[in-house]
Amino acid sequence: MKYKPTYTKEEINELVNWFTSHTFEKEMDMGHGVYLNDVEQAIGPLMHMARTQYENRNYSGAIHFLALIQDELIKQNKVTGEK
Repeated sequence: MKYKPTYTKEEINELVNWFTSHTFEKEMDMGHGVYLNDVEQAIGPLMHMARTQYENRNYSGAIHFLALIQDELIKQNKVTGEK
């Protein structure tokens, strides 16, 4: 997902639904000094924030980070299946 100052509810629902319907490895190195030792723990608060603050420009960076996590999970073949 490309960075935007605000996101639509549909975009957020699509992103959150992807995370809730897939399983993935616990750890991931995103590069550039960003290492997630528990992906599930990291995405929980980000998904909640995305659902409640998607129209607030102050949270657009965090929403974009959630999308980057999704991209890296796919790119690194860390998606292990569907729930």
